[in-house]
Amino acid sequence: MLAPLSRRELLLNGALLVGGGCLCHRTRGADAKSTCCSTPDLAPESLTFTGQTVTVDLARNPCLADVGDAAFLVRPDPPLELIVVHAAPNRYVALSRACTHGGQVLSYARRRGVLICNNFNHSIFDLDGKVVKGPAASPLASYPAALKGGQLEISLPTQSVS
Repeated sequence: MLAPLSRRELLLNGALLVGGGCLCHRTRGADAKSTCCSTPDLAPESLTFTGQTVTVDLARNPCLADVGDAAFLVRPDPPLELIVVHAAPNRYVALSRACTHGGQVLSYARRRGVLICNNFNHSIFDLDGKVVKGPAASPLASYPAALKGGQLEISLPTQSVS
């Protein structure tokens, strides 16, 4: 059961919401998982880059343990910015984490099973990268992801790997 908000908390959270913040932690409870506001990065030491593939050691990334979990895979050089979603038992998806409309970072809305742009008048994408709601007109780049034992192998495009 949710604790009632004081008038002060309601006004503060309302101001944050109008300013682009989010109430998901407050309204869903402290113990609820949320990737709306706090998508973690995958542990860098759990990533192995080989040729056109990145291998993610899932045992070292409890942030992807449950269906509905999501995490960012970010590498500065060469630049790579993905969101990895544990979409169903034994199914993971890897997509660009940048909205195709304005380049804002996407968040995974686990209850709806979609990626949502964090910008005002946000675009929404399904887990295949297709636009569900604009203003974005182009789909997200999607990267093949295969589960092999406790490892997730993601195939990358040529320009993402040096």
